[in-house]
Amino acid sequence: MSDTFGIGRSVEPASALPQQAWRVDNTMELRPDELLVDVKVVSVNLVSFNEIREEAGENDRLLCHRVLEIIQDRGKLHNPVTNTGGMFYGTVARMGPEYPNHYNLSVGDGVVSLTSLTITPLRLDRILAVDYDCAQLTVEGQAILFATSPVVKQPTDIPLRVALAAMDEAGVATCTNHTVEQGQSVLVLGAGGRSGLLSGYGARDKLGDTGRLVGVVRNAAHRETVENYGLYDEVLALNATDTQRLCAGAEPAFAGRFDVVVNCINSVSTEVAALVAVKPRGTIYFATLGCDYKFAGLTAEGIGKQVSIIPYTGFMDGHAEYTLNLLRRYPQMQAAIQQEFAGAQWHRLDYQQEAELEDRNDVSTATAGGYIFRSSQSKATLRQAKKVARYTSNVMITGESGVGKEIIARIIHQNSDRKSFPMIKINCAAIPENLLESELFGYEKGSFTGASAKGKMGLWEAAQGGTLFLDEVGELPLSFQAKLLRAIQEKEIVRVGGIDPIKVDVRIVAATNRNLAAMVGQGTFREDLYYRLNVYPITVLPLRQRRQDIAPLAEHFVERYNREFQLDKVLNKQTLEFLENQPFRGNIRELQNLIQRLMIITDYQVIEVRDVLAALAYDKKEPVEQDLSGARPPESPAEPETGTLKGILARHEESILRVYKQKCGSTRKMAKLLGISQPSVVRKLKQYGIGADSEDR
Repeated sequence: MSDTFGIGRSVEPASALPQQAWRVDNTMELRPDELLVDVKVVSVNLVSFNEIREEAGENDRLLCHRVLEIIQDRGKLHNPVTNTGGMFYGTVARMGPEYPNHYNLSVGDGVVSLTSLTITPLRLDRILAVDYDCAQLTVEGQAILFATSPVVKQPTDIPLRVALAAMDEAGVATCTNHTVEQGQSVLVLGAGGRSGLLSGYGARDKLGDTGRLVGVVRNAAHRETVENYGLYDEVLALNATDTQRLCAGAEPAFAGRFDVVVNCINSVSTEVAALVAVKPRGTIYFATLGCDYKFAGLTAEGIGKQVSIIPYTGFMDGHAEYTLNLLRRYPQMQAAIQQEFAGAQWHRLDYQQEAELEDRNDVSTATAGGYIFRSSQSKATLRQAKKVARYTSNVMITGESGVGKEIIARIIHQNSDRKSFPMIKINCAAIPENLLESELFGYEKGSFTGASAKGKMGLWEAAQGGTLFLDEVGELPLSFQAKLLRAIQEKEIVRVGGIDPIKVDVRIVAATNRNLAAMVGQGTFREDLYYRLNVYPITVLPLRQRRQDIAPLAEHFVERYNREFQLDKVLNKQTLEFLENQPFRGNIRELQNLIQRLMIITDYQVIEVRDVLAALAYDKKEPVEQDLSGARPPESPAEPETGTLKGILARHEESILRVYKQKCGSTRKMAKLLGISQPSVVRKLKQYGIGADSEDR
């Protein structure tokens, strides 16, 4: 069966479109209707490249490592922070027998993929060079294109860097050209960027000598640069995000003067500028994904202005060929793009994937906002949290109970621009279903029996400007999930008993210990809500998979309870090593409870392995697991034991020694397993009348 759209390549979740999948299969085993391409140059989406570059701090190796890390995690170059990818150039290596070959390709042909790298299975073996000005990488690797993946053959008369830069925005020029009519007045917001340049030439190509073409840039320096293109009839320098000034009519050459407005600014704060500039019954084309065209439509309705809105269009029939022909007909357009790369220098290197960079191997104990760690796995989790904190993306934190999901949520909030506003936690499992709506969204006075006479603000509204932490989101009843989805999509809530929507600006961080993808398949969790919440997933590993964190966490809890209980106790080296080998199914919460118990029941300053064994023996649900001998101390009795604490501990110590004596045989093995000296074992066996072996094996 033909897999036209590449759905068979989706791994997480299976059967999703590759764009939606968190991970795709990037094994380069060619399927019947696929195309295998040897990748030579990767052009990273500029927003994605800048995010990676900022994180790497101009360190070539860190930048390359991060690029390869994304591909390793996702099977594609799909930046989870910016949700963008890029495109690539390469040569055709092989075609599957059922590949339709709409573009008359032959093995060895140079091609530019017009398919986003957020969809494309990709494997890079090495990165040979980085061009920071072009956001391009020279690489060795391979990619898979599907039957429907559009490509264009490499133009031989246009420099490859220029062609790649233009192809990345090719749909913008074509859509602008199709939208504009001769004789119209046209405004391009963001005329100084690459999208603005392509839109301007697309508009000029249709207008010819008719109409009027105006560009808007940020400042006078940009205006001078754009004026030198000779493309626009006029270039205005103004702040397109200054809504109050624009709505007040402070820019008379701007307001209501244009038949078509093309918004090329990648920001959600410029929709009003487009609405102010366009004439009644005019057209607005949003040429980037950063603009919220739905918000523009609602705002137009609110101010009573009829406009036609064209959302971002990434692909149009013939858009690549049209843009390449624009480059051929307008040499100054090529020159403008090349000017963008003027003085660009390739940082040449030969970087291959490494298991870990040196600075990640030497991980010392560290704390961050209550997050205590030593392992490289936890460092990577912390890095993810701090990175996504800078953006407004919704975050889904997954992990077993007790791993510290709430701490990660707080780190995200505390490192974001919203840290001055509240972080409100909602435990979705703790609120009865019949109270969910009123607790989350609030209610108006008199809306139901028992309601406060003054009404009540909901938790959602209380988080205004801040972060809303939806803990245990997998426990939400299916009947309420649709209301939650609407609140997230529309960024507004309606109180119970109310009719007026209330705009609420919150950042959603959700957490769950359940497999939501499986719940979607079972029909117990809405698929659309899952994808709305799971924009940037962070998995917090269980403690048994990051054992290096156990010792620093244990020492942290000892210090905490020393202060709280006014004690002065410590864990010896053998005890820490013993703790590191425990399963801790309850994760950090179980470890914390164990340490607290140890602080209470131990009589001496130094906490030893035998103390841990005694403390574990109190836990009926999780008897201690010891790997080497399989010996297990007996579970505690169903009823609390009577007698003095010293007597109770002595009985447990004797029981433990008898079990280990039977399993181990020799006192030497017992000593090694229990973390005490052999003479101590012999002495204790004698104390409890347990015969020691005459010969140790």
